Amino acid sequence: MTLTGQEADPHRLCRSWTLTVRKEDLARFRRLASAAMREWNQPPRVVEVVLHGVTELLSNVARHVPDPRCVLELTLDGDAVEVAVHDTSPVLPRITLPDWTAEEGRGLWLLREMADDLGYERTPGGKRVWVRVSGRPTGYAG
Repeated sequence: MTLTGQEADPHRLCRSWTLTVRKEDLARFRRLASAAMREWNQPPRVVEVVLHGVTELLSNVARHVPDPRCVLELTLDGDAVEVAVHDTSPVLPRITLPDWTAEEGRGLWLLREMADDLGYERTPGGKRVWVRVSGRPTGYAG
């Protein structure tokens, strides 16, 4: 695991790590994300979605990508946190209404429902999958 970057702009903070994902290491990667969320003073709702995002996105690399090497990025931009994973597979995820009786296939759908935004794109040499959550209060403000 290598820390690969940290930006200097105080309104945009970024942490990124080059990782080799194994399911047994997911707790360690969640601890890295949790430490960044504490440092960035994020509210519990944001922390919950970020940690779920780290787990789901990295689990998908471990499960579906032949080469488990990837880059995990956490970015604080204003009041939003983005979790992004860059991997070497060109295959884009499919997010469909899950079969609730299946053993798997619900993670990205649930993450999309919890987050403010979720997306993916092909990149040179693979793809980037990301989730964004805002620290702004949600709900009725009337």
